[in-house]
Order: sequence, then C-alpha cells, then structure tokens
Amino acid sequence: MSHTMTNCNASPTFSDPMQTERPQESRERAATDTPRRRNALWALALAAMTAFAIASVALAGEYHSNPWLLTWIPATCCVTNDCCWEVSERELRALPDDEWEVKSTGQVRKRTAWSPDGKFYRCACDYDNVDKHWVKHQGANTRCLFVPMRSAASFPRQRPAH
Repeated sequence: MSHTMTNCNASPTFSDPMQTERPQESRERAATDTPRRRNALWALALAAMTAFAIASVALAGEYHSNPWLLTWIPATCCVTNDCCWEVSERELRALPDDEWEVKSTGQVRKRTAWSPDGKFYRCACDYDNVDKHWVKHQGANTRCLFVPMRSAASFPRQRPAH
C-alpha cells in the first residue's frame, strides 16, 4: 500500500514567501514609481544647475586671461590680478649676475625663476587707489621676471669684483 504523499501525479508547487504581490499590484506600483523617479531626476537636475550657477558666480570674479600662469607663478608676483604676461626677449636686456633690465621702465630685476615653457614672462602692475583695482601696463612696477633656461654661454659674464 502506498502512502498518499508519495502517490501523487501532480507536480509540486513551491511558494516564495517574499513574492506575495499579484501581477495587478506590481503594475499599480510601477505606475506610482514613475512619477517618483521623474521627481527625483528633476530634483537632481535642479541641484546640479544650482551648483553650476553658484560656481559660475564665484569664479566670475577670478577671471584670468591665461589660467595656466596660475599653476606655476607665485601669487606674490601679482599673477592673481592678471598682471603677468608673456613678453618678447627684445623687451628685456640680460645683465651679469642673472639680472635683467626691463627696457620700457629701466628697472633692473633679478630673475625670479625659470620659465617652464621657454618663453619670457613679466609680472608688472600698479594699484589704482581711485578705481580700487590693479592696472597692468608697460610702465608698471615689475614684480617678477621669468626667463627660459639657456646655456651659460648665452648669458653675459659675471661682473668683476671691486
């Protein structure tokens, strides 16, 4: 005699206790999730636009005509006020002891540092007390000079000791 549990022609049915939703309920839930997802995307987009607007306003006051200069010229050279620019070698005259004369002003300055790209740079500006901003011009006070590294033969000989 067979046991009723072993003598069954029907296939066993397993139930998943976690999957209790009916197909109709899952369609209704998906319909309500779509607006939630859409609202979340709008909120994310709005937050991104707000952050971009704040960053744009903050950076607008820090405009620089050549931002690359900010990466290697010290702030003490007035670079943050857009007072450093590339100059021609003809605008400077090499002197002994690594000094340079700025031909437009007659100022003599020691080289501040080597230029990383092989070009000449001059940092020169004056503060305008009336308009309360820095003014870059050829006759301005030269704060820093950056010259390309060259062979020792191209520089004038050292001054004789007195």
